[in-house]
Amino acid sequence: MSKLKFFSSILALIAMLGVQSEASEIADDYQFRSGDVLIKKAEQWKAIKILHIDTFENDDETLHILVYEDTLLKPTLNELKRTSVQIKHSPITRNSFEKDWQVLGNEKVNDREIEGFINYLKHNDFQRYAEFTNQDLNNLISLANSKYKKAYSLSKESKLKEAIELYSEAVEIFPLFIEAIDNIAFIYMDMGQYELAIEYFNKSLMIEPRGYTALYYKGKSFINLGDVDTALTIFKEGMISFPEKEKAFEEMYLKLKKIKDMRNNG
Repeated sequence: MSKLKFFSSILALIAMLGVQSEASEIADDYQFRSGDVLIKKAEQWKAIKILHIDTFENDDETLHILVYEDTLLKPTLNELKRTSVQIKHSPITRNSFEKDWQVLGNEKVNDREIEGFINYLKHNDFQRYAEFTNQDLNNLISLANSKYKKAYSLSKESKLKEAIELYSEAVEIFPLFIEAIDNIAFIYMDMGQYELAIEYFNKSLMIEPRGYTALYYKGKSFINLGDVDTALTIFKEGMISFPEKEKAFEEMYLKLKKIKDMRNNG
């Protein structure tokens, strides 16, 4: 075989595998694909991989990517297989890519790489998570509810640690299960572990910022920790954010304000 034919065969094989011999700049009309690996030269080389693409009715695209650790030298596809992942998942828009991003090639997304995207769905779009992982939504919610009910019964029997375990299992199945998260926080309050209670009230408020119950008892947890200033801030926030519950927040705020004033004057 001649050298010309040999190199032609190599180039044809590379093209067939979807791997480019040289990274190329992204054209305006480039059609992104799952598995595309993109690189960019900054202070060091940055590299990302597209895990999944969401296309909307107005043709806008959201690219779900993983981000590799920066490298000093320009990476290859094979080298990136051995490069640590810095961010397992991040959603970005197509127009986030500037002209200096280049397409390095395309490699099928494997099960380990897709975990970040699946975890994102689980915590943000549970129905789509069930569909994407081929699980029955009703079965998942039913299982989470079953564990919740058993946990509630255990808490009534003062078996608090066992209740926390089952509530946590329910949340692991269904991360948006606010009632289970709140109940874990209440148990930690009962156990005098107020820092942990605050941690779970914060989780609840991240899911549902309008959760006035979580905010109120978060404030009470800070009172139990002796942090009057933070508690005052929380109850004042509650007065403003939840006018329908203003009286409850105001009552605690005024009590704390009085206690603080007495301390300052004493």
